[in-house]
Amino acid sequence: MQVVPIILKLGGSIITDKRGEKPVVQTHQVKRLAREIVRNSRSPLILLYGAGSFGHPLAHKHRLSGRALSTDALTGMGETISFVRKLGGVLADIFLGEGVPVVPLQTSSFVREEKGRLIITNYFLIEDILSHGGVPMFGGDVLIADHRRTVIVSADALASELVRHFHSRKLLFATDVDGVYKKFPARAGEQPLSMISRNELRMMVASNTSKESARDVTGAMVGKLRSLLPLRNCAVTIFSGLLPNVLASVLRDEPQGTRITL
Repeated sequence: MQVVPIILKLGGSIITDKRGEKPVVQTHQVKRLAREIVRNSRSPLILLYGAGSFGHPLAHKHRLSGRALSTDALTGMGETISFVRKLGGVLADIFLGEGVPVVPLQTSSFVREEKGRLIITNYFLIEDILSHGGVPMFGGDVLIADHRRTVIVSADALASELVRHFHSRKLLFATDVDGVYKKFPARAGEQPLSMISRNELRMMVASNTSKESARDVTGAMVGKLRSLLPLRNCAVTIFSGLLPNVLASVLRDEPQGTRITL
């Protein structure tokens, strides 16, 4: 019988200093999130993470979104992957130290893109880890697509693909905001939406745009919402991972942030 995991994505803006000039892990935040997982998660879990300051600036610098293969492009790809691997290693050390049995995986080694769709080539590995009590952990990365170009895969897109494969009913996004707002960026004093339907989600994605920047080459919140459109029979919660005990509350099925019913 296939394990049905919860998919939890930790945003790069909460696990790294995304606004800083150098790649820095927010160690105190990651430790707190790890403790909240240990104390409150009773279901199988897949842990994803955004590349934050370890990936976005380099991907932007080397123009890795749709760049034709060349020595220069591959050098930029290699540098970006190397930094993302460093992030994964630091995160793994922290989570293991706090008692979360993570198994760090390298996304670019088992994920590819064909005709615009992500293909995860080794689900058996993920399933084996889950079925024996482990937590597969991987994140955003740079891939080579079937049209011989480098492409950036976000952890948001990975999350949607995993939900479809495992028929997961819960997808959780820990971000640096309290939820989803009517418009981006939110106005001062505005409260996030508590509930969003599929039709409302579709309209929100159509009416908002997001430009690539050095700090986020994966579409920010609009890109996240767009990646949810193909999902079915899944409840998505988008909440602040910066505030203590909010993740713990979400893992206990208590209302927090914005809930999207798909």
